[in-house]
Amino acid sequence: MGQDNPSKVFYRVGEVSQRVGVESYVLRYWEKMFPQLNPEKDETGQRVYTRPDIDLILRIKDLLYEERYTIDGARKRLRRESRSTSKDNRDSGDVQKLLTILKDVKGVLQEVSAMLGK
Repeated sequence: MGQDNPSKVFYRVGEVSQRVGVESYVLRYWEKMFPQLNPEKDETGQRVYTRPDIDLILRIKDLLYEERYTIDGARKRLRRESRSTSKDNRDSGDVQKLLTILKDVKGVLQEVSAMLGK
């Protein structure tokens, strides 16, 4: 998004529209078509987007305009990517748990080895 203010958390629809290069009405339409895109609303009821929302908008734009997916095809692709990402995150967590267990086993084996060596 170019000149981001790193401390900025929320972006209004007009600001996002300018930065990603699609009209505000397109963003509102995409909100209806893509359930993953669900920006918060501020106290006045205006949409406020976060950085992950904007990343998703850029991905949707890429799927539709560059990769030439239909809305339905892009929706399915995002679901697949989401499942893959959450599976990768689970796998990563499983690896960390396994490493912790192996370190514990190594510690126990070293203690047993030390006792046998005495």
